[in-house]
Amino acid sequence: MDMMLAGKTALVTGSGSGIGQTIACAFAREGAAVVVNDITEERVAGTIALIGQAGGRAMPAICDIGSLDAVNAAVASLADQGLSPDILVNNAAVLLASAPFLETRPEDCEREIRVILHGTLNCMRAVLPGMIGRRWGKVVNIVSDAARGGQEREANYSAAKGGVLAFTKSMAREVGRHNINVNAVSPAATDTPLRQALLRKMAERIGEQAVQEREEKTRRAYPLKRIGTPEDVSNAVLFLASDAARHITGQVLSVNGGYTMIG
Repeated sequence: MDMMLAGKTALVTGSGSGIGQTIACAFAREGAAVVVNDITEERVAGTIALIGQAGGRAMPAICDIGSLDAVNAAVASLADQGLSPDILVNNAAVLLASAPFLETRPEDCEREIRVILHGTLNCMRAVLPGMIGRRWGKVVNIVSDAARGGQEREANYSAAKGGVLAFTKSMAREVGRHNINVNAVSPAATDTPLRQALLRKMAERIGEQAVQEREEKTRRAYPLKRIGTPEDVSNAVLFLASDAARHITGQVLSVNGGYTMIG
């Protein structure tokens, strides 16, 4: 299906690896110019290289989205190149601790909220004026089932994602009059480098065999009996960013193998 994204410019935050990288590459395959954001030049360059090898067009936006000044500077630099994002995917996130809330460090909590929630707000502040001026825009926020149903040992992360979820619905009400759609995609467990790193840390604590048993138990909890992939998420994002979803806004699309079925 042609998503009719050729000629559009898509800014994908946190697209130096994992789900964000997969989303960025998917937009490029559809003919969109992709703005690759991450905090390190190495990560950004890696994604741009992948897109270039596939014949796509990409440009860097290296900045910490937790800083509004940094985001504004990145968007201004794009404007100098004649580019203004038509599509914004707020994907960047950090999960610094998997532990009971009282055992987490306040500074880690603040960092997770700054990147996940404040980063989303910062990017919207920087990008929305251009969308409003053109009377066309698509925003897709990556949230989490942890925000919708709660998740022990990830209270800070869940709270930050819950803020993004509420912000999604509020902004959909505010900017719909400007022909801008704001939606969210909510994955459950997804096989990303971040998740693999957490599993390795867990194996150091409880042993490899225990982790494997835990993973099998996790798969059994899903009606589809599988862990999601980044491609599962990117497919949903492409749909919501296309005019095939022009009459959908303020919604949360679960990409979770049926793990939670929240009405």
